[in-house]
Amino acid sequence: MLYHLLLQTVKTQQSAGVSHGQPHLLLYHLIGDKDVEKAVNDLSQAARGESLYVIADEVGSYGYRISNFQTLCDKLLTQVPRLHLWAASCFNKYAPTGWQVEYLTRPLRSPPAVVREIEQDWRITRHCDVHPYSERGVPDHTDGPPVTRLYHRGQGHSGRWPGDCVTCGRELASILHSLRVGVTESSTTTSTTLTSTSGGTTPPCVQWRDVLVLDWYDGSDQSGVVTGLQEAGIPVQVMKDEDIEDVATARSDVVWVAGGRRVRGLERKVVVCLKDPDYQSIKSDLVRPYTRSSFRLDLMSRCTSQLVIVSPDSKALAGD
Repeated sequence: MLYHLLLQTVKTQQSAGVSHGQPHLLLYHLIGDKDVEKAVNDLSQAARGESLYVIADEVGSYGYRISNFQTLCDKLLTQVPRLHLWAASCFNKYAPTGWQVEYLTRPLRSPPAVVREIEQDWRITRHCDVHPYSERGVPDHTDGPPVTRLYHRGQGHSGRWPGDCVTCGRELASILHSLRVGVTESSTTTSTTLTSTSGGTTPPCVQWRDVLVLDWYDGSDQSGVVTGLQEAGIPVQVMKDEDIEDVATARSDVVWVAGGRRVRGLERKVVVCLKDPDYQSIKSDLVRPYTRSSFRLDLMSRCTSQLVIVSPDSKALAGD
């Protein structure tokens, strides 16, 4: 998404007769030394003695060895004389030694109702790997839409977790229809609005592309929740590797189902979080807090308006 925003800016400047170079999107999996060497070589060659501007997003995320990022920064400093490098991470303990650090903690993405859910995350409250939120600094004209909760239990529900359950999919579809998602202005004289983070309102007709259904795993086209959504006439698609650009730019007007680790940094007006009953055992096995997804911090924080939580039972979120 960041790359496409930069690309649009450059195109606008070029049409006005101003040129500031060209953005390039480079993807690296910096696990081993060879991966770091490749990144350093690619970037130093691209500089060719000129200034190099690097934006590294989500360092310290899933599967990322932060020590390798330190090595990357150190080597770039020695090989690129005019280096300008910015890196972003929600974790506060893994910045390269000696680099300037700024902490951005104002909750500007989500409304207060969603912020209250996110700030209960164990990485904030217990491990302190993430700084707690500070004051927003602007008036909260509204609390935002109340968080909607569905439970994977009772008659008609099947499977161990919500993602396996057709009934959960049908109930979720009912929620989305109640928000008038996908309803065009020409087809109705009344409309329901969702509250934005700035205290105003979103457009009265929320589109399917404004909805993300987030799970721990990448999901399947045959999963119960996808089947339930499809039965209700909702255009839904499970995100694959080749869909990353489409999801980032919200090009297709569909409800995307994705693993939470794939969409860090993206925002959607309506976010549905599917709770895994094995979350507590996954959490207790953590060695490095940044190596796995966090239900509140990674999934809920994508939401800019309406948050929907689907849990196995009423106690499923206790202690998250």
